[in-house]
Amino acid sequence: DAKHIEVQVVADGRGGAAHLFERDCSVQLRNQKVVEVAPARMHPELRRRITDCAVRLVQRCEYRGVGTVEFMVAGQLSDPGARFVFMEVNPRVQVEHTITEEVTGVDIVKTQLRIAGGAT
Repeated sequence: DAKHIEVQVVADGRGGAAHLFERDCSVQLRNQKVVEVAPARMHPELRRRITDCAVRLVQRCEYRGVGTVEFMVAGQLSDPGARFVFMEVNPRVQVEHTITEEVTGVDIVKTQLRIAGGAT
């Protein structure tokens, strides 16, 4: 019973990086996301582990911009020790970004434009 989790990240390409929490994209039909939940209903320790992993990845790659780091989680999101594996990085503003904007109050498009202009 795997779960598809996306972590929204923001990075300046100079080691500064942060996450804007995650979205649970597990409800899909024909490989298209139907329902997304943000933030995901998951154990706080599992959230910390997954978001830390996403932030470390973009820092080490010197990633610059906004994007999502995607993972598959095995088992229940309520399990703090659930195993997860990296799937991919989507280096762009995704259509689902508005869900994260609603939850966090961060304008992701404006943030992307600021980073492109040299902001850190």
